[in-house]
Amino acid sequence: MNTFLHQPRLSADELFRSLRACFPRSSPKRATTAAGVEVMGVSVARDRVRDVWDEWRGKHGKTGWWPYVSLTSPDREARASHHDGVDAAALENLMAEVACQDHDARAASVVVSSFRWSMECVGGDEEDQEGWRDDYDPERLAPQLGPALAEPLPGVSRWASGDRDNWGRGPRWLNFVPARGGYEVPVVLPHLIGTGNWFGHGGRILTPADDAALLRRWQEQWGAELFLAQGAYMELVVDRPPLGPRAAAQAATELLSYCDDTVQDPRTAGDGMVRSTVWSLWWD
Repeated sequence: MNTFLHQPRLSADELFRSLRACFPRSSPKRATTAAGVEVMGVSVARDRVRDVWDEWRGKHGKTGWWPYVSLTSPDREARASHHDGVDAAALENLMAEVACQDHDARAASVVVSSFRWSMECVGGDEEDQEGWRDDYDPERLAPQLGPALAEPLPGVSRWASGDRDNWGRGPRWLNFVPARGGYEVPVVLPHLIGTGNWFGHGGRILTPADDAALLRRWQEQWGAELFLAQGAYMELVVDRPPLGPRAAAQAATELLSYCDDTVQDPRTAGDGMVRSTVWSLWWD
């Protein structure tokens, strides 16, 4: 039967055997979501999780399973999936939407809707409106940023390997799901980021298809890959962050539109986080 769902190179049983062989002391776990998605995971020491994630990300082309860091074990992921209302048929439809969408156009629509909401909120105050135009227009934002950098700023993980916001010092879970890339993870696990539907500006809702569009765009443009996903927290490892002001302005406006709880000032983000190798996002 034809399906839009990713068919990994390794079967679930083959991956599980490989994880048991590679992590004999960690007792890998596996579970299945309400939509039939297999989730596997292994507990990894906090100070090693980035290195282990890098290793298994490098194996993605051979396995077809994308690794992501979490505090949640596979069995808890599976239990959480029963509350997101996505069964096998709904997941197939969602994957078809994601596979057929123009992700660049959808990402641009998120920016436009965020800008329109901001303009509606400031009403007739022309000075505030000009400020919002500066924030959402890369051509206007770029001249306000610093010159191009010779190399990326060092990125530091806040949660995967850090000890922030009561995340504790215990081990992390390195979980695996069948996906073409990290951009599909919020689609096959719609409950993963918050409740799966982020309430953005006003009544605007960001769906897993929006997540996928932006994550795929960032992956193609700047090599940003999903590293950690846990409720209100997300981290991306960025292989080729934008170093020049115009590209940094573009990334900053898109990140502002996606997560303005983190990117409240695109000028600060455009000269800082955006040009670094780790993007840490969180929603209040």
